[in-house]
Amino acid sequence: MQARAIRLFSLVCLVCAMSVALQSIARAEPAALPRSKTKAHRVSEQSLQKMVDKLRKDLSILEIVGVTIVPDNPLMLSVETVDGRGGPFMISVDESFLDELSDEEMNSALAHELGHVWIYTHHPYLQTERLANTIAMRVVSRASLVPVYHKVWERLGTKGDLVEFLGEAQ
Repeated sequence: MQARAIRLFSLVCLVCAMSVALQSIARAEPAALPRSKTKAHRVSEQSLQKMVDKLRKDLSILEIVGVTIVPDNPLMLSVETVDGRGGPFMISVDESFLDELSDEEMNSALAHELGHVWIYTHHPYLQTERLANTIAMRVVSRASLVPVYHKVWERLGTKGDLVEFLGEAQ
């Protein structure tokens, strides 16, 4: 139990560290942000960007947030700043994980990553998975996040506590 908690805490810390570490890349509009050279998927980067843009609007996130499909992302999905404290931001989606998610699950996973952006741009910047999910649940349902967590945990070969990450079901 303790080893699992340490592993999950380490994963959260890694996401936060990646956000801080990549603040030195040049600032650019989403259309000019780098795009991956991956195979075709049932969902394109363009359609993911449309999902992100709608969720940004619904969450009142003013910062620029791009999205890219990458060959390998050990975190499945992650977000990081591209240039400095205020962004822009880039969400990276693991190509094989993308193919496992339904459109609703992908929308929920993107809402979660945008929850991290919202936290990052609002003092006191306390990054937690639970808080990112609380922000995400302003625009997606708790139920839509459950299968995303099951798929992440299956890939990691672990099991987590949904109440810890999503709160009690209503």
